[in-house]
Amino acid sequence: MRKFFIPLTFLAFILLPALATCQDGLTEKGGFVMNANEEHSFLFVLANRPNDLQEVRTGITKYIWKYHPTDKLKITQIQIDGELVEVPLIHVTGFQNKVKAMEFYDGLKANRPDFMQMGMTKDFFPLSKTNYEKILRAKSLNGYKPFFQQNYF
Repeated sequence: MRKFFIPLTFLAFILLPALATCQDGLTEKGGFVMNANEEHSFLFVLANRPNDLQEVRTGITKYIWKYHPTDKLKITQIQIDGELVEVPLIHVTGFQNKVKAMEFYDGLKANRPDFMQMGMTKDFFPLSKTNYEKILRAKSLNGYKPFFQQNYF
């Protein structure tokens, strides 16, 4: 009986591009997962107007002080390379799970704070820690909005 031997380098040349294509497909589709009990955060996607950044951040801080004074939420401004390099983002952390993050979301919709009414925010949504990390790795928000709408309501 003859043994068939395939060099590992040959397999690597065949399999690695296929794996990369598969990963790109997951990224394009989002590859996001739903885990309601995982720690969540909140992401504000701002209109690309750098002068508004401090005003929005201050507005979010005031909103948190007024409606969530005991929640120990933390606000940071983040910048992500790739297609988000020119998009100002504000990240709010400290939500125990999906329910707490959605309470924040629903409160924003109900209370309509000034920074939401002035056209400074393009989008906002809660996301799990795992999905936030996927967005950072992909350097893109592609696919998250439909995932959010399908899985959070």
